[in-house]
Amino acid sequence: MPTDLREDKLLKRGNSDYRVSTDGLIALKWMDRKAILFISNFHDPTKLETVSRRQKDGSREEITCLSLINDYNRHMGYVDKFDMLKSLYEIDRKSRKWWHRIFWFFLDATVVNSYIIFKSRLTNNMTLKQFRLSVVSGLIGADSETPKRGRKSTEKPLNKFKTVVPQELRYDKNAHMPVHTTSRRCSQCSTVKEPHRTVWMCSTCNVGLCLKDTKNCFYIFHQK
Repeated sequence: MPTDLREDKLLKRGNSDYRVSTDGLIALKWMDRKAILFISNFHDPTKLETVSRRQKDGSREEITCLSLINDYNRHMGYVDKFDMLKSLYEIDRKSRKWWHRIFWFFLDATVVNSYIIFKSRLTNNMTLKQFRLSVVSGLIGADSETPKRGRKSTEKPLNKFKTVVPQELRYDKNAHMPVHTTSRRCSQCSTVKEPHRTVWMCSTCNVGLCLKDTKNCFYIFHQK
């Protein structure tokens, strides 16, 4: 920071002092309750705005500031928010190969940034977990008729009662056709205490659904 900026005791609340380098870098000192220092290569140091501050008696006062101050208050915390979201379901793994850690980081960062853009463009209540599952479903979305290679997995599904269907697949308006199958539990109306069985299933979601004159779980299951 420049050493010739005005001393704190010479600045009143709302006052500021700045220096601009030959290549456009701004060093700013702005007095709030105490002096705050900023550096920017983007803002105009002559553009003034106001910011609201609460007084001791509870009233609010508008004090002068540069546009840099309001932009900082409006956008601060993005890195912290990103780190919080990345830590929720990150796939980071320990490895003796250092570049693995970099790869996992960029993979997590790509998913989180995509989720942030998705939320900013669409009014959707989808959580980060649902978004990640939708991304996975979209990436691996092979047709159910595609032959599978390798050995059959002997692992049992985590949820033995109902199959979890990704929202992206479940609420897709195309290719949902009822097909006749063996008797199985209905994924819509069946519960542990009151099991309901059906001989119909969705060809896309691969789950059993009631399809009767008196009850149409097939329709309800695919409606948001």
